[in-house]
Amino acid sequence: MSRTIAVAITLAAAFFACRSSGDDTSGDDVQGDAASGDVTIQEVQNDSMAAGTPVTLKGVVVTVIDKYGDKQGDFWVEEPGGGERSGVHVFGASQSSVEALTVGDLVDITGAQKDEFAYQGSNGSGGDTSGRSITELKPVNGGMLVVTKTGTGTVPAPMVVNALEIGQKATQAERDAEWEKWEGVLITVMNIPTFNVPACVGSACNDDTLNKFDVTGGLVVESALAPFPGYKPAMGSTKAVPSNIKAGDCLGGVTGVVDYFFDYLLLNTSTDAVMTGGTACPAAEAAGQCTDNIDNDGNGFKDCDDNGCLATQSTCSAQATIPAVQAATPTGPVALQNVFVTAISFNNRNFWVSSNLAAAPNEGIYVFRGTSTNSTALPADIVVGAKVNVVGRVTENNNDMTGDTATQISGVGITVVAAPTTAPVPVAGQTAATLLVPATGEPYESVLVTLTNVKVVSVGNSASFFVAGLSQKTTVSTAFKAIDGTYRFLAADIGKCYSSITGLWNYSVFDNVFAFQPRLNGTAVDGVLAANQADCN
Repeated sequence: MSRTIAVAITLAAAFFACRSSGDDTSGDDVQGDAASGDVTIQEVQNDSMAAGTPVTLKGVVVTVIDKYGDKQGDFWVEEPGGGERSGVHVFGASQSSVEALTVGDLVDITGAQKDEFAYQGSNGSGGDTSGRSITELKPVNGGMLVVTKTGTGTVPAPMVVNALEIGQKATQAERDAEWEKWEGVLITVMNIPTFNVPACVGSACNDDTLNKFDVTGGLVVESALAPFPGYKPAMGSTKAVPSNIKAGDCLGGVTGVVDYFFDYLLLNTSTDAVMTGGTACPAAEAAGQCTDNIDNDGNGFKDCDDNGCLATQSTCSAQATIPAVQAATPTGPVALQNVFVTAISFNNRNFWVSSNLAAAPNEGIYVFRGTSTNSTALPADIVVGAKVNVVGRVTENNNDMTGDTATQISGVGITVVAAPTTAPVPVAGQTAATLLVPATGEPYESVLVTLTNVKVVSVGNSASFFVAGLSQKTTVSTAFKAIDGTYRFLAADIGKCYSSITGLWNYSVFDNVFAFQPRLNGTAVDGVLAANQADCN
């Protein structure tokens, strides 16, 4: 006895579905009953079928059901024989209807139409301009999509796809064409390195369960259907607690269904489907592979455009000095040699360097390696005072394209030349009043300075990015801001008067003003409390 599930779906709901990849004209031209709309999934996935065409599928297998995370209710089906272009995403069914399905059910789908969706963005901005789109089934205009269970079948075995081979295709169009073959299909990609740690999806990060990381072939693994190994809820935060997956890991494989939304996605079907502990991943591109015109690790970059080559092949970068970099942004990668670490960021990912141990104007720069969610901790020997070589690309950072910029170099390659011998010496005698003026403050960007008679007036919180308010007493009292790159002032610090305090002068791109970054000394701010509060009042 068959079971009929009537699903009423409105077109307004279509906007929020998971989105899968675009079409290609090279699909199998399998003809069904055109008059009745009775077709195969391979025909749906072929560009010879126009978007909006009514579709009836008979005897397809339910392969994946989305029952995880904030957004649930989508499912995928495949032809029983599997293979290229054999799967499709069915979008928009009510939660209760999808819950009635079981993986392995044989179903007929009627009242559907083919859709090609490319996200257009909010008010026409921020959309996908790649030319790719997702093929999916949604209800016919003004109608209902009906799913009828006709029996129980066998889910086709995941197809093994060589992600490295796809990643080594010469052009993005060729890579797109390969991934498009597997849209909506269960696949396994094996021996893939991870290029970053899991990070939240979307700028709002409003779904702790939805995380992603990049792997070989331009593929993004996303936890839309199941958590990653070691994932724990973030307990109220908008960012997920890191999982067991780290940047540079070798995964034995990942099994999931291929989808598309700005990137080609592999949605792991279970936590165990992300197989850690692999041993046969391609090595990162490095010296000896930097002139072969091959993307050896399949990460989308080859030769000197690959960070592995940039970090290890001296011919991939040009020697430069910090003053030269601060004066004019280089057009290509540079190498800073024998510079000194002056401060470490509070998340132990990034740091600042100076040309010499004695700080001076135009002699400091920020070395950025990534946020806490997409980079690893600094090696233990990168400490204040260490002499290092740094290779990377110089950028001018600003979040809103107004005001000034903060100069930084990506820490692609970092080599410790010598352990600390003596401590860096900050610039003394400067005042906040002078440093707040762009003309006189700019030379001190990322330079270590010591300010005297500084009082903590206010502190921030996570909503204000922990920006604190300070004042300095000289002949007059000058108010200025403190940002938290190295140390965060807390409520207990309010009212404290420092006879001297050391940190970095910098440009706050969020406030578009120059500001102070107090340096951490052990577990406390690098400063000396005044014996007399009148020194700051």
